[in-house]
Amino acid sequence: MSAASQLNATLRQEYPAVARMLSPLGQRAAFPRGIPFQAAQAKKAQINATIGQLTDARGQSMPLPSMAGLIPGLDRERSFLYSPVAGPTDLRQAWLARQRRIAEAPDARVGLPVAVHGLTHGISATAALFADPETDVIVPAPHWGNYDLLFTMHAGARVVTYPFFRERRFNVEGLADRLAATGGRKAIVVLNFPGNPTGYQPRADEVAGIVDVLCQHTGPSVVVCDDAYQGFAYEPGLAPRSLFWDILERSDPERLVPLKVDGATKELLFFGSRIAFLTHPATGAAEAALESKIKCVIRGTVGAISGPAASMVLQTLQDPGLDEAFAKRREILAGRYRTLKAGLTTLPSSLVPYPFNAAFFAMVGLPPDVDPEAARLLLLEEQSLGVIALAGSHALRIAYCSIGESQIPELVRRLATVG
Repeated sequence: MSAASQLNATLRQEYPAVARMLSPLGQRAAFPRGIPFQAAQAKKAQINATIGQLTDARGQSMPLPSMAGLIPGLDRERSFLYSPVAGPTDLRQAWLARQRRIAEAPDARVGLPVAVHGLTHGISATAALFADPETDVIVPAPHWGNYDLLFTMHAGARVVTYPFFRERRFNVEGLADRLAATGGRKAIVVLNFPGNPTGYQPRADEVAGIVDVLCQHTGPSVVVCDDAYQGFAYEPGLAPRSLFWDILERSDPERLVPLKVDGATKELLFFGSRIAFLTHPATGAAEAALESKIKCVIRGTVGAISGPAASMVLQTLQDPGLDEAFAKRREILAGRYRTLKAGLTTLPSSLVPYPFNAAFFAMVGLPPDVDPEAARLLLLEEQSLGVIALAGSHALRIAYCSIGESQIPELVRRLATVG
């Protein structure tokens, strides 16, 4: 029996929903016993001649002085030698500890997060393992446009949508209808709360209905919680944590696989980094089997995460002042949110703001006779205002994260000229 077949047998026994959802690539995937595997086994050998990285006689790094001088505060070995394929264990543990604390879920049964090369890579790895031409990928409209590319370019899956809002709340009925329409086919549901481009986080009283729909579906299904903007919420009464944890509490391992994809880009305001994490519920033998498959995809694409970036993220996670520093920056963003929300109420009635309460963005719907791309170019060329045109939603997206609070009244004044 091949290594992949053994992993598949383990998953059928220990986590049937994962086995049922695997794509053809996912079924074939198994972390090879090549150089990284053998080098890891030999890590404590007295003489270790396994891996192709330049070290001194004691296994320490030998960086160029000019480069070493650029990162004096970082761990040299972590920064200048290869990272483990799944990421350094202490980094993964530190990230999981933070996520548990944020979610107030100290006892939730989850595997150790796998470090991936950015949140986009985490979703791409998910697509590789679970999506194929027979899979429906269910996303709301509007949604982050890169989902279409991630699930269709290599996996060839079908991306199907439903309206994001119903009566200015999340359209749980639309999600239920889309799931029912799968007719028993494999389904991947993507939830991005709070999200891009809507800037919307469900209220606490919306969570139960969403979780009910997902957990009552007969499956098989994977629910991907894209938590890129976790922690950026500005109104009372919103869902206090990622829906991953609520879905996890009720998920049936025969039918449902919840996944959490998050990272340092927004949560640690490290926009130049490509450090993210893929968290799954598999434990024991199922965890080892699923991690082998994830590592196979990583090894076959980006190889491993960036060592210097991983070192910076770990040191930041260990900083006792992290929460306070993050809160200060979130409050700056909350001030921009409040000013923009008030300002949008003064727009002409032909410009209709979408509901928003979190993350970095707001959307404004345009009159039926105004083309979004034409409006964008008009604002750019005549008002020197840059916004994003969303043709599918007939709207413009404002990234208020990237402007000062004092600039917002003028932004609103210029925006009103397209109404």
